[in-house]
Amino acid sequence: MSLSRSHKSNSEPRVEINVVPLVDVSLVLLIIFMVTATFIKTAGMHIQLPSSSATQIAKAPKRELVIGVDADGKYLWRGKAVSDAGLANGLAEDARSYGAESRIVVQGDARSAHGRVVRAMTLAQEAGFSHLVIATRKEVRGRE
Repeated sequence: MSLSRSHKSNSEPRVEINVVPLVDVSLVLLIIFMVTATFIKTAGMHIQLPSSSATQIAKAPKRELVIGVDADGKYLWRGKAVSDAGLANGLAEDARSYGAESRIVVQGDARSAHGRVVRAMTLAQEAGFSHLVIATRKEVRGRE
């Protein structure tokens, strides 16, 4: 019994699938997705920001934390709905871990109660944050 291959020549063409280009394209798409995902900073829920003619683009801080307030007045912190106590604990933990120099952006829905946005800002101040911003969208003439 011999373990060597036979030396017969096969006249049929060899069919092979080259997966290297597929892997290259997949890796490029993954990198593009990862880079663009870091630029998306939203609260994670559908929030209709109020408009303002005085909207300005602020200089980017070292860290920016986003608090969302939906139309029903529910808070969203790090992609999860939280209670007042949960938001206060999350802000306090973040202040302890990274310091209170971060900018807090409150994305309050235009239909939410003003008191809920103010409450979110108060909780951030109580945690030690002093750089507070209310997110708005640029007002387009003829639209509110």
